[in-house]
Amino acid sequence: MNSGRRKRIMIACVTFETAKITEPVAFYEANKVHLIHYTKDPSENNVYNDFYSRVTELIREISGSIEIIEHNETVYDFGLMLKTVLNIIQTEKSGDDDCEIYVNVSAGTSEYTAASTIASMMVPGTVPFSVNTKEFTVDKEHIRDVYYIDGNPVGLTKTSGEPKILPNYSIEMPDEYLVRGLRILDSRIKTKSSVSSTYMVNALKENGLWYRDTESSGDRKTSQRQVEAVYYQRDFIAQWIKYGWIKKDERTGKYRLTDSGNTVIDTFYTYRFYNSDNKYK
Repeated sequence: MNSGRRKRIMIACVTFETAKITEPVAFYEANKVHLIHYTKDPSENNVYNDFYSRVTELIREISGSIEIIEHNETVYDFGLMLKTVLNIIQTEKSGDDDCEIYVNVSAGTSEYTAASTIASMMVPGTVPFSVNTKEFTVDKEHIRDVYYIDGNPVGLTKTSGEPKILPNYSIEMPDEYLVRGLRILDSRIKTKSSVSSTYMVNALKENGLWYRDTESSGDRKTSQRQVEAVYYQRDFIAQWIKYGWIKKDERTGKYRLTDSGNTVIDTFYTYRFYNSDNKYK
């Protein structure tokens, strides 16, 4: 690892996985790893300590210079997991706001997964990621031996505890007019239609997304168009740039959607509805 490069930090939870934790460490070239796990007695010879020891061993095989920070916390307590992950992220950010923080949400308990996903979304610049399974340790021929009882499929859990309601944490959805407006911009870009302020304002008006009263801005059409162009830049373009949803293409100088922008229009307000004039919004 090069000591002079930007700090790359990874957060993960260790229960009964190794590859899902250690392979992303190598992939992202992390130089600092926070490992959350739980054991009542670190000196005891049990399966939890075995997995944690093996994970740290594999990480050190990647590079002996990787700093490993241990967090022995109750990993099946959602509130504690949220507090722990948030504390790690905010502490690292306060020490170096330019560091890269990757949060592994695939390994560990379901409580950790839910909490770490929420924590990642609460702190801008944090990167949550998931890891799928390429190859299982149990082959197809032995699945029935491991996950079946008396010929019936049971799975890894034989009996479960009582359901626990998770605390409700509010995460604001993006403004609807911005998302639907961005979808219009994306559609016009893909169909090679004009995305000038005049055409975009007209499209926004047609879809009920224009909320400024610009009809009385002046007697001359040019004056109205100028006012609308200013509002379009302020109310839409500037906001899309602020949230990282669009950026200018270096080659063409025209705006295009970022990966984040594409995710937003694919995720939010995808249903169709009509206003009082029966126009699509």
